[in-house]
Amino acid sequence: MDKYILNAAYALSFSAVLMALAGCERDIDTDVLATSPNLSEVFIDGFASGVDYQAWGKPTNLSQDTETKYSGTASIRVEVPNPNDLMGNFAGGTFFAEAGRDMSGYDALTFYAKSTVPTTIVTGIGNYGDSPEYTVTLSDVKLDVNWKKVIVPLPNPSRLTSEKGLFFYSAGAVDGEGYAIWFDEVKFEKLGTLAHTRIADTSMAGFPTGDIEISELTAFVNLPNGMDQEMTVSSKYFTFSSSNPEVATVEGNVISFHGAKDRAVLTPNEAEGSITITGVYDFAPEPDKDEADVVSLYCDNYANTLSSPMNGYWAPYQTTTNDEITLSENHHIMHYGNFNFVGIVLDEDANTTGKTCVHIDILLQDEVEGAQIDVSADINADGTHAGQQAAVPLKTGEWVSVDVPLNGASSIHQLQLAITDGTPNYQNILVDNIYFY
Repeated sequence: MDKYILNAAYALSFSAVLMALAGCERDIDTDVLATSPNLSEVFIDGFASGVDYQAWGKPTNLSQDTETKYSGTASIRVEVPNPNDLMGNFAGGTFFAEAGRDMSGYDALTFYAKSTVPTTIVTGIGNYGDSPEYTVTLSDVKLDVNWKKVIVPLPNPSRLTSEKGLFFYSAGAVDGEGYAIWFDEVKFEKLGTLAHTRIADTSMAGFPTGDIEISELTAFVNLPNGMDQEMTVSSKYFTFSSSNPEVATVEGNVISFHGAKDRAVLTPNEAEGSITITGVYDFAPEPDKDEADVVSLYCDNYANTLSSPMNGYWAPYQTTTNDEITLSENHHIMHYGNFNFVGIVLDEDANTTGKTCVHIDILLQDEVEGAQIDVSADINADGTHAGQQAAVPLKTGEWVSVDVPLNGASSIHQLQLAITDGTPNYQNILVDNIYFY
């Protein structure tokens, strides 16, 4: 109650000051912006001023514990629920300051944690709001019955001048059972012993025109114990320089392509590592079929009435990963990495009555001698083929159009792309324009 009385008194006093100033002839400098407080504490024997909590999982899982603590008088206790708990099957949440904080003078979020059983949690900063900009995520923090200091490095603290997301965590049951976790001494620190920030070297395709936003990056920071902490970080922490601006430049975290067909290396100014644009590729050929004759799954030229996650992950020996390249609102390309095969399972079977073929465009990015791919349209989940185009030759850096006959099939359950036996795994292929006609 005292807090609210103080706040009301402050508001009244401030209003009186404004009324007094209203009669003064004085210019106000509007160029001086208000700054966020640089408070370091999140939880030290209690929640720091201005800190709120937003639950993600079971909403009643968090409390303050005065019996078990690392130091002082209290800690945060989190009850991780059983998987069958009707109020939520995991524990998670974020601690935030709606007014924002200036964290540019610190280089890490630190806290102590322990658990009643050995477990692994996800934790970090910045995960608050609809579009968090400066996230850092540690995905493999191991806890046990002993207190452990956890360090969440800030890869470029100068960006954190008004950060709202101060600390988040997520934890699930172990062996089907719930348990307890404690957090204590949650605060930002200037350790001065973190070094050698680097991003994992990655490669990507380039295109004649268009913009691509750089998504989250895998990054590493050397900790005081000499070990490298792996984490996932927002690309907005960094500014990038281009080795070949005629190919691509970076503004903020958006890559813009400028037409030159060459390679370029994008290097963060604040870290080691790089993003290499391995080549600039033409867009897939424009489809020439009348939309009235098409049932489309993945093509910007038609309305896509079919849907699929585009990667079924239904075989244990599959290595293929996938991510979508978005060049504009109306230009999307599917990228498959570490490719050996992929099952594109449709959310609902395609009605292909009256359709004769399925079309797909494929581009191989890597230099692979004698590269070939099998493409099939399957009636059932067991891989019963309606039609198949086997051993289709691929050409590095060139789109190959494949048209698989449906042989009268009136319903298609899935498509399969697979390397031909005896050829090595590809690393990267691009796929576009998948439709029945």
